[in-house]
Amino acid sequence: MSVESPFGGFVEDAKSGALTVRMEPQTFLELDRACEELILELSLARNDARALGERTAWGLGETNTRLSSARELVTLFRQQAFGGPDNAYDTLAEYIDVATEIRSLLTTIRETYERTDEDFARGIREIRQ
Repeated sequence: MSVESPFGGFVEDAKSGALTVRMEPQTFLELDRACEELILELSLARNDARALGERTAWGLGETNTRLSSARELVTLFRQQAFGGPDNAYDTLAEYIDVATEIRSLLTTIRETYERTDEDFARGIREIRQ
């Protein structure tokens, strides 16, 4: 299930120059780095969720035919991790999409500032050196 992005309009406004924001060059670079780290961590968690969903042995007694509740519990865990309704794998993908959109918005704003504001562009260049 896809969630409509609350950032789409901001990205377009930033591209057209209609969005105004006052920020320092260092802040833009720190926010970009934070988004990158968040996306990486969410991606790792998403991989873990998939691995849990595909895990064959849980060690909860699920192979014992007399322990039907153990089999049901393992099935529930697998579905919550990957493949079931509202599973962690898909939810984390939505979080990654939002973080990616935020990063795109901030990148667009920073690039617009660099093209239009000489002091800002100089600040970015100095930080990157």
